[in-house]
Amino acid sequence: MFLKLTVHKKNGLHVRMAAAFISLLQNLLPNQETLKKTYVLYRDQKVQVNNLLSLVSLKIGQGEEFILHVAEKLDDSIVQQIQSFFAPTDLEDSQQSETDRLLMENSLTLHEAISALPNGIIVVNSDNIITYVNARAAQLLQTNPHELINQRADEVIPHSRLHEVLKTGKTELSRKQTIHHHTLLTTRSPIMFNGKVIGAVAIFQDISTIEKISKELNEVKELQQRLHLVLKSVSDLIGLTDENGTLIYTNEEMNALLKKIKGGPHIQSIIGPHEWNHVKKAEKQLVKLIQVNQQSSYITKINPMFVDGAFRGAVATLTPFDDIRTLLDKIDLMEQKTKYLESELAKHQGVHEAFHQIIGNSEILKESLTIAAKAAKTDSTVIITGESGTGKELVAKAIHEASSRKNHLLVRVNCAAIPPHLMESELFGYEKGAFTGAYKTHRGKFELAHKGTIFLDEIGDLSLELQAKILRVLQEKEVERIGGYAPIPLDVRVIAATNHDLKKMVDEGRFREDLYYRLHVVPIHLPPLRARKEDIPLLVEAFRQQLNERLGKNIKGYEKGFMESLLSYHWPGNIRELQNVIERLFNLADDDILRCKDLPYYISHPSCHEQQNTPEKQAIDWGNEVRPFKEYEKQIFAFACQYYPSYNQLAQALGITHKTAAKKIREYGLEHLVGKKYQTN
Repeated sequence: MFLKLTVHKKNGLHVRMAAAFISLLQNLLPNQETLKKTYVLYRDQKVQVNNLLSLVSLKIGQGEEFILHVAEKLDDSIVQQIQSFFAPTDLEDSQQSETDRLLMENSLTLHEAISALPNGIIVVNSDNIITYVNARAAQLLQTNPHELINQRADEVIPHSRLHEVLKTGKTELSRKQTIHHHTLLTTRSPIMFNGKVIGAVAIFQDISTIEKISKELNEVKELQQRLHLVLKSVSDLIGLTDENGTLIYTNEEMNALLKKIKGGPHIQSIIGPHEWNHVKKAEKQLVKLIQVNQQSSYITKINPMFVDGAFRGAVATLTPFDDIRTLLDKIDLMEQKTKYLESELAKHQGVHEAFHQIIGNSEILKESLTIAAKAAKTDSTVIITGESGTGKELVAKAIHEASSRKNHLLVRVNCAAIPPHLMESELFGYEKGAFTGAYKTHRGKFELAHKGTIFLDEIGDLSLELQAKILRVLQEKEVERIGGYAPIPLDVRVIAATNHDLKKMVDEGRFREDLYYRLHVVPIHLPPLRARKEDIPLLVEAFRQQLNERLGKNIKGYEKGFMESLLSYHWPGNIRELQNVIERLFNLADDDILRCKDLPYYISHPSCHEQQNTPEKQAIDWGNEVRPFKEYEKQIFAFACQYYPSYNQLAQALGITHKTAAKKIREYGLEHLVGKKYQTN
């Protein structure tokens, strides 16, 4: 219910009258819960009626009305007593009135003083209900003060702890806490009366600005330390002067010079008074070569400092002229090296990134790759020659990837691996029903490579009949399937490769001369590994990284003497043999380095290998007596191994299978002889 009441006292609702009113209500409303829910409403302000400080702060004057809001309906007798308390009376003690005025003034003065404090203040009663909040506390909590009054402190204030103070009765001094990005020091104290805790007060001191200043001071100190370290680490002579030329800071190098010239701590003793006067008048840097004594000359830089137009000193740096001369010599040397590297780089300008996968830095390899890179820009036929294992297929792939046909297929045909009776159908295809077993039309390799590239590997192993048909495809740019009647137009770039001497085969009648010249448009020869041994370390390092990833190993390096052993071997199997040896060592390695003891004996002892396994000693010696069959067989294989670079070719020459040839060579320990005579021819 709402009661409209008017204050008739001369001093308004002063401290004593407000206290008497609260005491009256406490007697009339014995239910404390009802009293907590009873408020005074005055000019849009609402305060709890039993909060004396808040009630007085309303400053209700004589003749002014306010509303008493009670949560429940009151008896008429209670209403009459409340109204009688505020009823006008003619009896008013002038002395008591003056006392009330003084109390009111002091109370309001104290309230205004507390409200104006820079620190936040919050007061709670014994039930942890907020009874007072000054403006600074409300500002820190980012809330209106009237919204905090009559609220539980532990519900509206983060980490309040006032309830702990009410419980323990102990003061908490300068506890650090953070509220809404403000760093605060909070002191919490109990309010005691007759030895009993009747409330508590919290005082908040905002130290955010202090912390910011402290942080800035620390940053300045750190900056000073760094600047000192920088100046200490510089080899130049550095000095800082005041407006009179007195050196107020010098590094160790400058101190050493001042001791030598015995001129005192003045910049004039180094550059002279005339130059110093020039620095004071000018607002730009002075740079001059100064000879301090007969032994020392310095490039001197003086930078004047002006503050608000007034000269405040200068920063001087001295660099020994001999250091500058040495630096200029180094720059000149670097310019010469740069010109050399640029000239070397110019040799390979235009090399497509597709060739980067081919490892090597030797001149002989670069020349071959330069030709290949230029050939990639055309559609001309390319013939790649070189021993087995030199990377002919890698170069063919790079040419295709660097060409305009890279978005189409690169079709590889190993002419030595496909049986002769199947080669024609593989190359040119066949129509359905062309022969027994031709259940459907089959497109040949040339058709599959339309718009792309066909790579004819080991082309020297083709029969003369097939050579003639391939020549026709190259000339007519069309192919005809077996059993077909209509030619099929083709747009195919041809890259061929062989480890044979095609010119010699032409002379012997084993390779068509017209096809030879048709293929020999852009010849590219890949050198054997023994001709570019400087590339072996690069290849070994590349294989190490690849095998670490593929085999899940962590090989980090090589034993001393390991690379020398690899460089001393002649590598008849070229890069393929080197790669296989490194993979073998990876599997044998016990730790994270490759060791010489794991190398094959013929590599780690090349001189012994050459003495014991010369072609002459391995030649067949029949003698004058019959020996066991295996001895003759071993001599046959030892003799034949020298003339063929691969097990496949050796097997074809002896009329046995590849598997049998490999088995016999391993059985007799002849792996080191494979291709030896072939390589030396």
